[in-house]
Amino acid sequence: MVLTVKMKALLSTILALVVLTGCEDGDMQSLDDKIAKIKSDTKTNIEPLPKVEAYEPFTYSASNLRSPFAKLDPELESTMMLIDGDCESDVRPDPNRQKFEMEKYGLDALQYSGMIANKQELRGLVKILSGDSAGVIQPVHVGEYIGLNNGKISKIDSNQITIEAIVPNGRGCWENRTQFLVLGQ
Repeated sequence: MVLTVKMKALLSTILALVVLTGCEDGDMQSLDDKIAKIKSDTKTNIEPLPKVEAYEPFTYSASNLRSPFAKLDPELESTMMLIDGDCESDVRPDPNRQKFEMEKYGLDALQYSGMIANKQELRGLVKILSGDSAGVIQPVHVGEYIGLNNGKISKIDSNQITIEAIVPNGRGCWENRTQFLVLGQ
């Protein structure tokens, strides 16, 4: 049985009418009731916006003071801490001493990586962990200064580098403190 184009169109139209007729619901009143209930329960009043207070600009008056978040230059900080009061000891850094390269870094930015030796001298190998020189391994020897606190290397062994630092005690004086760079830490 071969269907013509006209017959196919007629059958499609009849099928669409049957389907649409089946969707007709005679009980539209219940839908109208639900819509009316929703409309009656919905608020039509909008609460007024809260009153906005006028902006008062803040005048910053501490601009001449140092920011507590800015990192101080180690040399400037050392100079600022040279307030000689009634100190119990004569310990203090030499402000005229020439600084070594490894004094640019705090001990937390350095890592003891090992040691090398020849017949004349033993040297420690210190890796720089941050800054422009991150990853560089620098040889150091006993008597060299290292770290931000005027630390002088007093001993190098296979496990650690011992550093004798001169640190501010917070009361305007200085005190000796032993610090360590431990292998691998």
